Amino acid sequence: MLPACRPGAMPIPEMALSPVKSLYWEVFPSMAAQRVYCTPVLWAGRLYVLGGCSENGLPLDSAEVLDLESQRWCELPPLPTARAGASAVAVGDQLMVMGGMDAQQSPLASVEVYHPDEGKWERKTGLGQPSMGITTLEKGDSLSSLRPRGRVFIHRDSLLLSRIPPAEPRSGPD
Repeated sequence: MLPACRPGAMPIPEMALSPVKSLYWEVFPSMAAQRVYCTPVLWAGRLYVLGGCSENGLPLDSAEVLDLESQRWCELPPLPTARAGASAVAVGDQLMVMGGMDAQQSPLASVEVYHPDEGKWERKTGLGQPSMGITTLEKGDSLSSLRPRGRVFIHRDSLLLSRIPPAEPRSGPD
């Protein structure tokens, strides 16, 4: 079992955000579900937190959103696929989540889109191959997926920290 989702992996009930320039951490109110290896997305003045692992080490299908102005969490409809270590990105007026791992610690190829105006998730065509631990970036009308290389992600002028370990050094000839 991966260390990320083993029982006792220390799920957390809180998220924190810092403007890059000040590195002052603002701690938000507690979420409804404690989770670790969840997927945060800062979008349209709200912090979305998707999936992750529970205290017993199983991937979650729960999703929550924090309105940054009111400092109130709301539960979203459950994800169609429980997942941890997924990637997510806002595309236009939709939120897309992809990949991650399932309860058997296997990578997922599934892609789902949340429509906030309708309050529902929609399944989309899956990734070309099952993937977990990828980073997805929006550039204009297209998406790019990258393998994680570090622990810090920057979104506009906010900084999000992740517990994803850096890649193992490769051995042998390149």
